[in-house]
Amino acid sequence: MHAADVVEPLPTARLDEAALSAARTLARHGRPALAVLDEQDQVVGCLSALDLVRLALPRYLRDEPCLARTFDEAHADRIAATLATTAVRDVIGEVAARIPVARPDATVVELAEMMARQSCPAVLVERSAGGAAGVVTASRLLELLVSAVEDRTR
Repeated sequence: MHAADVVEPLPTARLDEAALSAARTLARHGRPALAVLDEQDQVVGCLSALDLVRLALPRYLRDEPCLARTFDEAHADRIAATLATTAVRDVIGEVAARIPVARPDATVVELAEMMARQSCPAVLVERSAGGAAGVVTASRLLELLVSAVEDRTR
């Protein structure tokens, strides 16, 4: 089985869009990531839900995790407000380098290796003619692997 056989559509966000809008899109589609498009509709990267969670969390809380316990729900709402004031373009630069991109003929094993090596829950799959065809998620990959094992044990 190849990437082109298991690719799924990937929701998109634009570089100038607010990170809050991208988070809303991710939540609505139930995907672990979305493709980021530039002004020419070319995929320039992928933004994961975890990237957006990290953005919402101030750096000082990441540096000193024990401080997180001191925040109540009212503060949590204010922390999440960062998503409304930050553009996707400001986030994508930090994460774009680690997004794996696969050819349509990549095998399931190649996809799994890319996800594991780059700690990313999705791999963008290119079209033969260029651009992104969609995504293969870690969930979809696990579904295929579990199905293969179950088929062999029957």
